[in-house]
Amino acid sequence: MDFVAIDFETANSYRNSACAVGITIVKNGQIEASHAWLIRPPKLYFQFTFIHGITIDDVRHQPTFGDLWPTLLPYLQGQILAAHNVSFDKSVLAATLAYYQLPPLAASWLCTVELSRKAWPDLHNHKLNTVAEYLGVNLNHHEARSDSIAAAQIVLHAGRQSKSITIQDIIAKHDLTRYLMNYPEIS
Repeated sequence: MDFVAIDFETANSYRNSACAVGITIVKNGQIEASHAWLIRPPKLYFQFTFIHGITIDDVRHQPTFGDLWPTLLPYLQGQILAAHNVSFDKSVLAATLAYYQLPPLAASWLCTVELSRKAWPDLHNHKLNTVAEYLGVNLNHHEARSDSIAAAQIVLHAGRQSKSITIQDIIAKHDLTRYLMNYPEIS
């Protein structure tokens, strides 16, 4: 079971305002590594500090997304990317790539919100912190690395629950093909 979980934090309501990204790499059903980077967004306008705690001073001397992209691309290219509320993270990546005039990413996307709804339908909601607490996953919510680890753990727990050995098994077991197919960039 190989995939990469990803989480973005944004400075403001503009999708190209990524100010942090976290990734968690899963190989053979095990978390191999996780990384996080602060990012200097195009405009130093911070509206969401109250959510994630990241300030202008934290990112003022950090690389832009365009500068960071050569580091991120090898981790993401051609992978299945898991994200909690994938439409948000996918739109941040797409808007940020477009802003820096970088080509679209070749990857497929899996939404861990939809996966958690299928795997644990009786939870009162399927927010990341709720699912993480239910699964006993430590979470520093809205910290990009921690959120990406939690998203990876959701996929791994769903796999263990259904005795799946590949991400494709999880997708099939939980009838998520239509969700994965909503976000294809590779077949």
